[in-house]
Amino acid sequence: MELSRRLSSRGYRRTRQRDAVFDVLAENAGRPMKAEEVLVLAKEKAPGIGIATVYRALELFVELGVAQQVHLHERSQHYEVDTGHHHHYMVCVSCGSREQLDACTMDKLEDVIKDETDFLVTSHCLGLWGYCSSCLPGKA
Repeated sequence: MELSRRLSSRGYRRTRQRDAVFDVLAENAGRPMKAEEVLVLAKEKAPGIGIATVYRALELFVELGVAQQVHLHERSQHYEVDTGHHHHYMVCVSCGSREQLDACTMDKLEDVIKDETDFLVTSHCLGLWGYCSSCLPGKA
């Protein structure tokens, strides 16, 4: 398993709590989750797990490259399993629904920045806010 290999390569052990957190992320692939949401589901797999353990596991998984932070510009950070598929989100400002956006034109902008400046972009975050088709203003 990829998680086991990455943990052991960095000197970490697999634990029941880490497995529970990772399983929750993997079972909800494509759905950014707050740590509190992960905790609720992880408790079903590892009773007694606490929020601090969930946060530590999530940060470790980001460091190991098996999970990623998703910036939705809310107070709470969101996390999802890193599938290796780069994407962004469109967020409805009315109902809060999120839709994954697979197209990314930021790669082209990164090339322009690299060609025209002395700056190397190593990552980026793009969020789009507006109205989903159900909430479009004026829609009856």
